[in-house]
Amino acid sequence: MNHNICIKCVDHHDTGVAGRLHAVQMLAYRQEAELLGVKDFPPLAVSVSDIQELPEKFLAAYAGDEIIGAISIEPDEEVGAHSISSLVVHPDWQRQSVAGRLIAAVIAEYGKAPMTVQTAAKNLPALALYAKSGFVEFKRWCVGDEKLELVRLRRLPER
Repeated sequence: MNHNICIKCVDHHDTGVAGRLHAVQMLAYRQEAELLGVKDFPPLAVSVSDIQELPEKFLAAYAGDEIIGAISIEPDEEVGAHSISSLVVHPDWQRQSVAGRLIAAVIAEYGKAPMTVQTAAKNLPALALYAKSGFVEFKRWCVGDEKLELVRLRRLPER
Protein backbone atom coordinates (compact mmCIF):
# COMPACT_ATOMS: atom_id res chain seq x y z
CA MET A 1 0.00 0.00 0.00
CA ASN A 2 1.03 3.58 -0.59
CA HIS A 3 2.02 5.08 2.73
CA ASN A 4 1.96 8.69 1.54
CA ILE A 5 -0.92 9.57 3.81
CA CYS A 6 -1.97 13.19 4.12
CA ILE A 7 -4.28 14.57 6.84
CA LYS A 8 -6.48 17.51 5.80
CA CYS A 9 -9.41 19.49 7.15
CA VAL A 10 -12.42 18.75 4.96
CA ASP A 11 -15.75 20.46 4.35
CA HIS A 12 -18.29 17.80 5.30
CA HIS A 13 -21.11 20.12 4.20
CA ASP A 14 -20.05 19.43 0.59
CA THR A 15 -22.16 16.55 -0.79
CA GLY A 16 -19.22 14.85 -2.50
CA VAL A 17 -17.03 14.97 0.60
CA ALA A 18 -19.91 13.84 2.85
CA GLY A 19 -20.57 10.92 0.50
CA ARG A 20 -16.94 9.82 0.65
CA LEU A 21 -16.86 10.15 4.45
CA HIS A 22 -20.10 8.17 4.66
CA ALA A 23 -18.70 5.35 2.53
CA VAL A 24 -15.70 4.90 4.84
CA GLN A 25 -17.91 5.20 7.94
CA MET A 26 -20.28 2.48 6.75
CA LEU A 27 -17.43 0.03 6.06
CA ALA A 28 -15.76 0.74 9.39
CA TYR A 29 -18.99 0.76 11.43
CA ARG A 30 -20.22 -2.52 9.90
CA GLN A 31 -16.92 -4.06 10.94
CA GLU A 32 -17.23 -2.55 14.43
CA ALA A 33 -20.80 -3.83 14.85
CA GLU A 34 -19.53 -7.34 14.00
CA LEU A 35 -16.67 -6.98 16.49
CA LEU A 36 -19.14 -5.92 19.19
CA GLY A 37 -21.70 -8.58 18.27
CA VAL A 38 -24.58 -6.10 18.00
CA LYS A 39 -27.33 -5.76 15.41
CA ASP A 40 -28.59 -2.32 16.45
CA PHE A 41 -25.59 0.01 15.97
CA PRO A 42 -26.69 3.67 15.71
CA PRO A 43 -23.70 4.89 13.63
CA LEU A 44 -24.93 2.62 10.80
CA ALA A 45 -28.15 4.66 10.60
CA VAL A 46 -26.31 7.90 9.74
CA SER A 47 -26.99 9.22 6.22
CA VAL A 48 -24.93 11.46 3.94
CA SER A 49 -27.27 14.36 4.72
CA ASP A 50 -26.87 13.66 8.46
CA ILE A 51 -23.11 14.05 8.05
CA GLN A 52 -23.59 17.32 6.17
CA GLU A 53 -25.67 18.74 9.03
CA LEU A 54 -23.26 17.84 11.84
CA PRO A 55 -21.80 20.75 13.85
CA GLU A 56 -18.48 18.89 14.07
CA LYS A 57 -15.17 19.60 12.35
CA PHE A 58 -13.72 16.80 10.22
CA LEU A 59 -10.18 15.83 9.37
CA ALA A 60 -9.68 13.17 6.71
CA ALA A 61 -6.75 10.91 5.96
CA TYR A 62 -6.03 10.71 2.24
CA ALA A 63 -3.99 8.20 0.25
CA GLY A 64 -3.77 10.04 -3.05
CA ASP A 65 -7.30 11.25 -3.77
CA GLU A 66 -8.97 8.53 -1.71
CA ILE A 67 -10.34 9.21 1.79
CA ILE A 68 -9.12 6.26 3.86
CA GLY A 69 -10.05 7.52 7.32
CA ALA A 70 -11.64 10.40 9.18
CA ILE A 71 -12.00 11.89 12.63
CA SER A 72 -14.50 14.47 13.81
CA ILE A 73 -14.40 16.71 16.85
CA GLU A 74 -16.89 18.99 18.55
CA PRO A 75 -17.19 20.98 21.77
CA ASP A 76 -17.65 18.71 24.78
CA GLU A 77 -20.34 19.08 27.44
CA GLU A 78 -17.48 20.09 29.77
CA VAL A 79 -16.90 23.80 29.11
CA GLY A 80 -13.66 24.44 27.25
CA ALA A 81 -13.15 20.78 26.37
CA HIS A 82 -13.45 18.97 23.04
CA SER A 83 -14.90 15.57 22.20
CA ILE A 84 -13.88 13.19 19.44
CA SER A 85 -17.24 12.27 17.93
CA SER A 86 -16.08 9.72 15.39
CA LEU A 87 -12.93 7.99 14.24
CA VAL A 88 -13.05 5.58 11.31
CA VAL A 89 -10.50 3.94 9.06
CA HIS A 90 -11.24 1.99 5.89
CA PRO A 91 -10.76 -1.73 6.72
CA ASP A 92 -8.06 -2.07 4.03
CA TRP A 93 -6.01 0.62 5.80
CA GLN A 94 -6.39 -0.48 9.43
CA ARG A 95 -3.29 -1.29 11.50
CA GLN A 96 -1.19 1.07 9.35
CA SER A 97 -1.06 4.07 11.74
CA VAL A 98 -3.93 5.95 10.02
CA ALA A 99 -6.04 6.22 13.20
CA GLY A 100 -3.00 7.19 15.26
CA ARG A 101 -2.12 9.92 12.80
CA LEU A 102 -5.70 11.24 12.85
CA ILE A 103 -5.69 11.34 16.66
CA ALA A 104 -2.28 13.03 16.67
CA ALA A 105 -3.58 15.69 14.26
CA VAL A 106 -6.58 16.40 16.51
CA ILE A 107 -4.36 16.55 19.60
CA ALA A 108 -2.00 18.95 17.82
CA GLU A 109 -4.95 21.22 16.98
CA TYR A 110 -7.11 20.88 20.12
CA GLY A 111 -4.88 19.26 22.76
CA LYS A 112 -4.36 22.38 24.86
CA ALA A 113 -7.82 21.68 26.31
CA PRO A 114 -9.19 18.49 27.85
CA MET A 115 -10.51 15.99 25.30
CA THR A 116 -13.00 13.15 25.63
CA VAL A 117 -14.04 10.21 23.49
CA GLN A 118 -16.33 7.24 23.95
CA THR A 119 -16.25 3.77 22.51
CA ALA A 120 -17.59 0.32 23.28
CA ALA A 121 -15.97 -1.59 26.14
CA LYS A 122 -15.51 -4.55 23.79
CA ASN A 123 -13.62 -2.45 21.24
CA LEU A 124 -10.21 -3.38 22.60
CA PRO A 125 -8.24 -2.04 19.59
CA ALA A 126 -9.85 1.40 20.03
CA LEU A 127 -9.30 1.39 23.80
CA ALA A 128 -5.61 0.51 23.29
CA LEU A 129 -5.21 3.24 20.67
CA TYR A 130 -6.77 5.90 22.89
CA ALA A 131 -4.71 4.78 25.90
CA LYS A 132 -1.55 5.10 23.78
CA SER A 133 -2.62 8.70 23.04
CA GLY A 134 -3.04 9.54 26.75
CA PHE A 135 -6.77 8.93 27.22
CA VAL A 136 -7.89 7.41 30.54
CA GLU A 137 -11.25 5.79 31.33
CA PHE A 138 -13.54 7.70 33.67
CA LYS A 139 -17.06 6.38 33.05
CA ARG A 140 -18.93 3.22 31.92
CA TRP A 141 -22.61 2.65 31.17
CA CYS A 142 -24.89 0.47 29.03
CA VAL A 143 -27.25 1.53 26.23
CA GLY A 144 -29.91 -0.05 24.06
CA ASP A 145 -31.83 -3.30 24.12
CA GLU A 146 -28.60 -5.21 23.58
CA LYS A 147 -27.04 -3.53 26.66
CA LEU A 148 -23.98 -2.32 24.78
CA GLU A 149 -21.40 -1.23 27.36
CA LEU A 150 -19.77 2.10 26.53
CA VAL A 151 -16.60 3.64 27.96
CA ARG A 152 -15.89 7.36 28.17
CA LEU A 153 -12.25 8.41 28.21
CA ARG A 154 -10.58 11.73 28.94
CA ARG A 155 -7.21 13.18 27.97
CA LEU A 156 -5.96 16.10 30.02
CA PRO A 157 -3.74 18.71 28.39
CA GLU A 158 -0.03 18.27 28.88
CA ARG A 159 1.38 20.83 31.26
